[in-house]
Amino acid sequence: MKTKTKAWVNLALFIATLAINALGAFGFINNLSQKEISDKYPTLITPSSGTFSIWGVIYTLLLISLVYMIVKAKDDRTARTIEAVSLPFWVSSIANILWIVTFSYEWIGISTLLILLLVLSLAVLNSRLKAPEGIGQKVNALAFGLYNGWLIVATVVNVAAFLVQVNWDGFGLGADTWALIILVVALLLTALIQLRLRNAVLTLPLAWAYYGIWQQHKMGGLYNGQYPAVIASTLVIAGAFVVIAVIVFILNKRCLLPSGGND
Repeated sequence: MKTKTKAWVNLALFIATLAINALGAFGFINNLSQKEISDKYPTLITPSSGTFSIWGVIYTLLLISLVYMIVKAKDDRTARTIEAVSLPFWVSSIANILWIVTFSYEWIGISTLLILLLVLSLAVLNSRLKAPEGIGQKVNALAFGLYNGWLIVATVVNVAAFLVQVNWDGFGLGADTWALIILVVALLLTALIQLRLRNAVLTLPLAWAYYGIWQQHKMGGLYNGQYPAVIASTLVIAGAFVVIAVIVFILNKRCLLPSGGND
């Protein structure tokens, strides 16, 4: 398949992903919106609904990135990027579509496996990006870094929703204790992923998500301050994610990716 054809396939799969996500969001799949399903399986680590507005930013940046690849497909560096990212992007797009469908039908266990596949395929994609040179490469690093980071959050929440669905007893520990454990584990796992990818923006969506969790727990929020330990930990860990982003940016010599790429 020609390089430019691959770039067009990338855009087509992205549009299909957007369409399926929109159908799921408006309840056209199984007559249940994603928010309605999420509300059926509440967890102490689900961010506030407004936090999910980040999807608009991510999808806009992805669209710019994919269109840029088509326009600049004859450029050697862009052509190499297309060749490197197309296969993992195809896998991620198909996983995203199937994730929406299975989640909409409340097959939460299957959707958890699919979102794990989605995160892993995006991690592979990000590992193939090179240090940004020019606006196109910078958008690639920004778009796919944010996408990968946000899906880490979504994976953690998806797993928690599955445990709620199967009525897991948590080995006798309270829900707030498990919330703290999960929040810390997500931080540690993300730090390990960041050691490999070193994309400076990867942890910023997690900081945003933790802020959204804090909104749910603060006084006047959904949980109205019932879990002070969760309130404190979300703010502390959100700050840690921002610090990690700054450190990686400095280590990358004030670049989103390390010089020389992620070979």
